[in-house]
Amino acid sequence: MSNNQPLSQHVLQQLDTLLERYGVAVAELERMSALVTDTEGRLSQLAADAKTLQSENERLRLAQGAGGSEEDRAALKTKINEWVREINTCLARLNA
Repeated sequence: MSNNQPLSQHVLQQLDTLLERYGVAVAELERMSALVTDTEGRLSQLAADAKTLQSENERLRLAQGAGGSEEDRAALKTKINEWVREINTCLARLNA
């Protein structure tokens, strides 16, 4: 019987070690999960900021094109024509 006791004690020590490691792994998983959630939120905010800045950039280019060089005015005219085609396409789809 004394032979079984050290074996069972060894198994219990291993179980304690595994439980401790499991606790550490769970804590790390929770920390990483919170980090992922935070990073996803920041990424969404940065994407929204980028979209806003692109819109602002486009408006500034158009504003400069109206009073800028001949090349800028030509680019503005091309962009306006593109928008008119898109509007006409939308109107055609609405009327269909």
